[in-house]
Amino acid sequence: MSRFQDQNLLLSSFEEEVFVECPKCALRASITKEEPTYYSVRKLKCPNCFYSQPGKKESYHVEFSCHCANCVSEIKVDIPSVNEKVETIALKCPGCGQTEDYKPRNIKLEWVYEPNGRPADKYFNLPLWLTENVKGEVLWAINYKHLDYLKQYIQADLRERNGRLGWTMVEKLPEWMKSAKNRESVIKAIEKLEKK
Repeated sequence: MSRFQDQNLLLSSFEEEVFVECPKCALRASITKEEPTYYSVRKLKCPNCFYSQPGKKESYHVEFSCHCANCVSEIKVDIPSVNEKVETIALKCPGCGQTEDYKPRNIKLEWVYEPNGRPADKYFNLPLWLTENVKGEVLWAINYKHLDYLKQYIQADLRERNGRLGWTMVEKLPEWMKSAKNRESVIKAIEKLEKK
């Protein structure tokens, strides 16, 4: 009889490296944290095509609106996407032609990828690499350590909690994954993912 004792791990306990599908070559890439904190900037690296992206892609929406101090004509500018923050902008009044420097409003835009309905990572929104269909449901893992922990839990005949209720990752697993009738199918899917 195999036994599993919950180690009170959260999903975030496995996030030191997340395997995703590379947005350039569609092979396995990894997302790593610069620091071990939750809000740390992540870096995307693909060992296959050597694509790399430090942090989220950013751009700025620049807008400014006021009235000319000279003739009270409206001065307005709206630039939907620039790569860098604009500190000052020289604008010419359409009424009197006077040019002055103004400080526009910069609205930060963060670009994320479109995952097409598949399970995705929380930072870049890229599709997870370790996904498999099991009886109409999707089994996913963020890396091989996470997959191994899931396998230990699913294989166990005796699953023991460790003093917490509704707090740990295994307690939040869906019922279809915990069910004994699906155990064999889930283990087969995990073994398939271990070879990926």
